[in-house]
Amino acid sequence: MKLVILTIVFFVLTDGIHPQASITFCDLVRNPEKYNGHEVSIGATYRYGFEWSQLYCLDCLDKGKVWLEIPVDLDDASARSLKRAPKGAGILNLTVQGVFVSGGTFGHSNGYRFKIIAHKIRDVAVIQKGTKSPAEEERAEDVRHAEAPSPNSEGAEHRY
Repeated sequence: MKLVILTIVFFVLTDGIHPQASITFCDLVRNPEKYNGHEVSIGATYRYGFEWSQLYCLDCLDKGKVWLEIPVDLDDASARSLKRAPKGAGILNLTVQGVFVSGGTFGHSNGYRFKIIAHKIRDVAVIQKGTKSPAEEERAEDVRHAEAPSPNSEGAEHRY
């Protein structure tokens, strides 16, 4: 009987258990109102450098880019994953878990419609070191896409 009461109290206090649904980056930017304020885990391409820190997917570039906010107190495993990233600027494929925020403007010069506040980062794969011309960056992304599926797509045909 005590176990039943404790279980009921747990569900009432925690609002039940809501497992995280499998979503893509494009799901987020196509339906921002659905995911605003929610914890998400997505695979995306991350381009960073001086005054930019953006997540995007080649399949839905027209829907917007997401500012990636990386807190200084990121967990050790995530910090180790990010050590693979080139210093200063680069392009990575990665999986990020964090809170998705929409309904405002974010990032440098408020140039982004969305942001994710990262809690965990994993599956870091370097696509490009430093900055290059847009054409060179696109070629690097296309090559990387051809080499491996996204870390959370389980072999599905999906670019990010």
